[in-house]
Amino acid sequence: MSTQRHGNAAGAGVTAKGQLRPGGPVSMVRVGFDARFEDVARQVWIGRWHLPPGVQHRQPVLNYPAVNIAIEADRAAAYLPVRGLAEKILAGDGWVAGVMLRPGAGVLFVPGDHGELLGTEAPIREANELVRRVRGAMSGGEVADAEVATSFEDWLDPFIDRVDDEVRLVNAICDTAERDTDLRTSRDLAERFGLSERSLQRLLRRRVGMGPKWLLQRRRLHAAAARIRECPDDSFADIAADLQYSDQAHFTRDFASVVGCAPSAYRRSLNSPMPRRADWQPCRS
Repeated sequence: MSTQRHGNAAGAGVTAKGQLRPGGPVSMVRVGFDARFEDVARQVWIGRWHLPPGVQHRQPVLNYPAVNIAIEADRAAAYLPVRGLAEKILAGDGWVAGVMLRPGAGVLFVPGDHGELLGTEAPIREANELVRRVRGAMSGGEVADAEVATSFEDWLDPFIDRVDDEVRLVNAICDTAERDTDLRTSRDLAERFGLSERSLQRLLRRRVGMGPKWLLQRRRLHAAAARIRECPDDSFADIAADLQYSDQAHFTRDFASVVGCAPSAYRRSLNSPMPRRADWQPCRS
């Protein structure tokens, strides 16, 4: 397993691009899996926070096309991604431990058409052995991170044998959409895998809930948000050009339609208190 504490370079398979406001009062640890889990899970993530009484922290996230299993002290569930901006409100002292599944493997854990289940959550029984082990480990503090990761590995292990060719195909499609910046359109992605656009659309809607256009847009928005955070002097025109937008206006509209504010407002917010909730209105279209 490879471990990444928030702010360090990610190990293979470990990613942190989804958080729009990393750091702050939330301490994050991410643990990558070894190769035998490559078809079923991407990483374990563990968050802890300590907030003064009466203080809330809004944590906006641009989801990956993946189901997340999340366990807290008082609840446990499988969460399907949302199209726009996901947001969690944190208060008091708390923790959450979860695993990000691979895109094609979500249906192994949450059966059904994910196009119809998009944005929903499936509760996990309190008596589940995984829930018991993770809660027991988290009561031990930070030294328990490895024990939490091992608990998820033991739970995931039986699912490895349930991986089929379609799981691998969906994983490969989503990986390619995420990493290959030469892909501009749904047709490009379909041709890469020898599929018609219609077949690609149906497959992705059923298995991950999102279509190919969403995958390509999400890659750009993850990259844009990371660039804005990490390169504060870069112009938005340069960012738009590097991400292959036709112009800055197109980039601004695309960013605002999902994130809920213009890139300039997002940049300003990184050095200020969290914007009003209305400024981060999720886009459900």
